[in-house]
Parts: sequence; C-alpha cells; structure tokens
Amino acid sequence: MKTSILNIIGSTAVIVLLLTPCTMSQTAGQSPVEKPRVWVLMEEKAMGVFGTTDFVNPGQAEITLMEEFKRMGYKVVDSATVRRNIDQAKGLRALEGDDASAAAIGLQYGAEFAIVGTSHSKPAGGKIFETQMQTLHATVSARIIRNSDARVVAVGSASAAQAHLDEVRGGALAIEKAAKELAENLDRRLTIDSSEEKEAGREMVINLSGLKSYRHLDFVITRLETRIEGVESVKLQDFTSGTAGLLLRYSGDLKTLAGQLTREKFVGFRLEPTHVTSNRIDIKVVIQTSKGDTE
Repeated sequence: MKTSILNIIGSTAVIVLLLTPCTMSQTAGQSPVEKPRVWVLMEEKAMGVFGTTDFVNPGQAEITLMEEFKRMGYKVVDSATVRRNIDQAKGLRALEGDDASAAAIGLQYGAEFAIVGTSHSKPAGGKIFETQMQTLHATVSARIIRNSDARVVAVGSASAAQAHLDEVRGGALAIEKAAKELAENLDRRLTIDSSEEKEAGREMVINLSGLKSYRHLDFVITRLETRIEGVESVKLQDFTSGTAGLLLRYSGDLKTLAGQLTREKFVGFRLEPTHVTSNRIDIKVVIQTSKGDTE
C-alpha cells in the first residue's frame, strides 16, 4: 500500500515538473495589454413607478458600466465630473445621437472612446402568484464612439429580468444584470479596435494655453510637422484668447512626445506639459525674458 501511494505521488510530481516550465514560459511571454481610457454617458428610465406611467432615473446602468470597465482594467473618466462641467445642451446632443459631441467631450477629458446609450426597465406583466412580487424587464443599449474621428465602431444591447416588490429597485437590479452582460460584449470590441488603432497610428489632442500671439502657435505647429518623428499630420481645431487645440495624428507615445516638446528650444518661450494621458497633452506656454521665465 505504501509503495503504491509513493508511486502515485512520484508520478504526480513528474507531471507537475513537466507542466510547470511550459506554463511559466507562456506566462512570461505574455505582455499585458494596456486598456484605453473611456467615458460613459447613459440615459436611464425606470418606468411604471407605483403602477403609473411615471418614471425615475436611478443611474444604475452608468454606474454599473463604469464599475465593470474599471474591473476589466480600463481607465474610466468620472462621469459625475463630466456632467458638472459640460454644457447641458452638448450632453443632450450626445445622448440623442450626435457622435461628434460625444467624441469632443471624451477628448476634452483624455478618453479614447465614448460609450453612450440608453437603458430602461418596466413591469413585464401582473403580480406573481397573487403576491405583491412582480417581474421587471430591462434593456441596456450602447454604442462605442472612437473619439479621435467620432466614428461609431460598435453597438450592442443586453436584456435581463428581475422579480421584486419594488418597481424602482427591481428595475435597477434588472438594469444592473443587463449592463454587466453588455460590458463583457463591449470589452471584446474595444480590445480589437484599440489594438488596430495603435498599429495604424491614431489622432490625439494637444491643448495649448498661455499663447501670447498666433505667431507662437505657428512656431509650435511648424516644429511638430518638421522636427518630431512619428507625426503624420497636425490640424488646428481652434484658437481663442491665447488657447488653442491641435488634433495630431501620431504613431508614438504621448509621454515621449511631451518630453521632446519640453526639450525643444523656441525663441522667447518654452513649452511646459501640465497633464499627459494616453491621447491628450495639456501644455502651458511659458514666456521667457532675459531675466528668466514669466508666467
């Protein structure tokens, strides 16, 4: 009996020794995929409140999608901050299908993709077995917008049901279930599209502030077009009161670009990056005098 046990232990040890190097080499050879930054905007309605045609907005879909994307390793822009700072009309246009507005908001906060959509829940029939319990049915739909070109790269939807005494709470739970399923579906599409975009080179944003004249802006644009490797094109989005927005098609890493711009020598001013994300650089133009820098 002892011999047979030892034989089994020995065989198991051999199997472990044979499998472990292979498993370790596969793990070592895998490089973690960097997830893009996203922002989420959802319009939500829980209908049939207290047996009427009224509805409330629990905000469950937006919260759940943000939590799920964070769990999957995405960098997620705080939607509450965005809502506080964007123009209400622009937010409504984004929800109503204006992809350019959604993309512009996303770029403003350094997001590479916007996830915009709707969710709703409603009672799906009468009471269950003569009790106060009822079934709530929810559907969550969203589209993924690539912010660099305001293009819709994927759409998706998911549905779920939940039994509950309370219409609002039951509806929120049903929406939560559907939103989790939708997040998994959108994750696959986001992974594919962000990988393709990185291979092809993507559009990024440079926000400049502190410009004293258009001449300074022209110097920066010319330097980007002629001296920075990897820059394919530079487009001026706007120039107002010393601030400017540039749309840059660039195949490199923005952190590297920020360092290069810091080291570039301009006549009468220098560039000081103040905020860098995976697709946006905020830069302050610092005017230089013979006595030193002035803000």
